[in-house]
Amino acid sequence: MNNALWRLDPDYLAAYTEDTGIMARIRRYYPDVEPVAWYYRAGKRIAIQYRVPNRRKRSMRRILGVDVARE
Repeated sequence: MNNALWRLDPDYLAAYTEDTGIMARIRRYYPDVEPVAWYYRAGKRIAIQYRVPNRRKRSMRRILGVDVARE
């Protein structure tokens, strides 16, 4: 499964995951993390991209198992 985390702007991060378990955990426990894009292949959802507030940075790093990508 691919996971990624990068900075959108000074106030928000973007999180990408293909893991359905992580998607369910984010939906259940983090109501302030908003989905912004859904990725499909052959009519089946394969990934979701989220907009994450800065205060959730540590939580998302731990859930996704990745650090914030530097550009």
